[in-house]
Amino acid sequence: MSRPVKEAAYQRGVAAEQVAARYLQRQGYKILEQRYKTRVGEIDLIVRRGEMLVFVEVKAHKDPESALYAVTPRTRRRIEAAAGQYLADHEEVCGFSMRFDVIVVPPESLAESLKEKRNLLGADRERLLHHLDNAWLSGQ
Repeated sequence: MSRPVKEAAYQRGVAAEQVAARYLQRQGYKILEQRYKTRVGEIDLIVRRGEMLVFVEVKAHKDPESALYAVTPRTRRRIEAAAGQYLADHEEVCGFSMRFDVIVVPPESLAESLKEKRNLLGADRERLLHHLDNAWLSGQ
């Protein structure tokens, strides 16, 4: 993959994570971490609502089914390892329930031009998302 293509994919991913974070905040979640990185893996979003801790993988995909296939067993293991590191570093949440979610952000939610953004703002963008809670169980 060429450098410009990689950069465009990276920017799409960052934009998708921002849309997903706004959506989760509107759903009553508190954003604890964005792009949480450890030596064993990365988690796009770590959020909390009450005593539920959610580790979220965000995918910029047109189709929710293909997005789930993109979250490979290797990806899940790396997210779970990073989640374990987060829990080890944050004792205050160790007694919380937790789950792993996937949020699929379709291309239509990532409007590029100002005109497109004016036509698709706020909650309208978020209606296009697919939030798959409990997308997998730890260890699968």
